[in-house]
Amino acid sequence: MMMQVTLFAVHCAGCINYLIADRYPDPARTWIGAAHPDFREDGLWVRYVTCLYWSITTMTTTGYGDLHAQNAREMLFGISYMLFNLWLTAYLIGNMTNLVVHSTSRTRDFRDMVQAATEFAARNQLPRQIEEQMLNHICLRFKAEGLKQQDTLDILPKAMRSSISLYLFFPVVQGAYLFRGVSPSFIQQLVTEMVAEYYAPKEDIILQNEYPSDLHLLVTGEVDIVAFLDGTEQVYGKATEGGLLGEIGVLCNKPQPFTFRTAKLSQVLRISRPKLMDIIQENAEDGEIIRINLEQVNV
Repeated sequence: MMMQVTLFAVHCAGCINYLIADRYPDPARTWIGAAHPDFREDGLWVRYVTCLYWSITTMTTTGYGDLHAQNAREMLFGISYMLFNLWLTAYLIGNMTNLVVHSTSRTRDFRDMVQAATEFAARNQLPRQIEEQMLNHICLRFKAEGLKQQDTLDILPKAMRSSISLYLFFPVVQGAYLFRGVSPSFIQQLVTEMVAEYYAPKEDIILQNEYPSDLHLLVTGEVDIVAFLDGTEQVYGKATEGGLLGEIGVLCNKPQPFTFRTAKLSQVLRISRPKLMDIIQENAEDGEIIRINLEQVNV
């Protein structure tokens, strides 16, 4: 954008200055005629390059003196152009400074967060695994700022948010085993209440033996299903795109039998248990279908 503004200003100034010289009664007393008396006989490209040369040298410096104003009209335009250059230079420097400061401040904030997390883990003697999860989460937040779909959606009107969420996530939610056979209106209510989140690799989404407060659905990525038996960690399976996490604990209101840990960068949809139960209660027939689907898979 800044480069486009600069080139446009150079082009316009060169063309205007040439127009002043071309319309002046005495061609010899013009900035281009003094150096090239027969400038009108030169090719269009030669005249255009000459105008750009004058415009660029005047913008970046005060000119070299080889092409300079010869009459009052050109002097007035030269004064106006150099005053404009002062404003344009300040504008460009200000924009570049903002870009550098913004990038530097983000990097500084990231470095401070990493240092604070490391000191917190050392002060409280946290296990290495938990410390790595904390640092991975901070790194993910720094690298994936452009992926924050929810932050973008939150600034939009509710109707627009719903339309975007339905377009992005309706097929994924509809394909989950728990919701097979339910009405489209039920899926629509679910999707509009779900929140999209990203998890870094090796980050725990749900812990074994905890009461899940949210139902999670894996949109992209991969999640390991882990259980701890006699102090030994064992991987029982993997959840892939479209897989549900924590449905047993949420629907049956009992501790979750497994830990769900991301194997790679994963996008997950989350809906709280109260919102889910409210939607199920409002749609009794769909709730019965969900109960049957849950029993068939977890018999």
